[in-house]
Amino acid sequence: MTNSANYIPIVGMIFLAVLLLLTALLGHAYNAKEKDVHEIVATMTLDAVFIAIILIMTFVPYLGYLAVTPVLSFTLLHLPVLLGAALGGWKKGALLGLVFGLSSYMQALNGAAGFNALFAYPWVAVPPRFLFGLIAGIVFSFIGKVSNKRAIGLYLALACAGLTALHTALVFFDLYIFYPDTIAGLFSSTSPIATGTTLTFLLVILIGMAGEMGIAAVIIPSLYLAVTKASPRLRRARRLR
Repeated sequence: MTNSANYIPIVGMIFLAVLLLLTALLGHAYNAKEKDVHEIVATMTLDAVFIAIILIMTFVPYLGYLAVTPVLSFTLLHLPVLLGAALGGWKKGALLGLVFGLSSYMQALNGAAGFNALFAYPWVAVPPRFLFGLIAGIVFSFIGKVSNKRAIGLYLALACAGLTALHTALVFFDLYIFYPDTIAGLFSSTSPIATGTTLTFLLVILIGMAGEMGIAAVIIPSLYLAVTKASPRLRRARRLR
């Protein structure tokens, strides 16, 4: 009898191909509205830079994922997604969120250990990151209606903190859907490898999430304001002004 696990890579590749097709259609719809050829080139270049950053942070050890226990790690990969969404709106956020999800899927297939190994299926790795980028872009588009630069910086910081918490919630909700026994076991296990009791495991997650929120709240508004100040053309082309 054929092991059903043999079909997992095939299903994963089909799912990945569909996602890439949707990404191409999204990019085409985005660029079709551009009137200036130079703006199209600038947009594609910016996309390539952000995608390269995400891939580098994914596959270079200790850049994108910080292991705190044998089974748990935290990520900094939400930072380029947030910055890209702030600069480019919901389409850019959705694209970078998709890349974030696909990169975590590829990392898991490449032999990721511990908690990250749970993302070895695209339907586990991709949806929470895609939704995270999409929602981030929508939130930032509302902030773009604010005219005061200081207020924008403050609202960006608050939004980045809240969106980072949302990312953590989406990831664990998605994991619970597909791995209910595993996730429930991590929260109820008394094994030292699983960071001890339920309270200990929850505390580790909350501390890590707070760190991710603080980093995003400080770095993203600073980078956004610096980039838009250095590039008036980019500032005119983006939702946030």
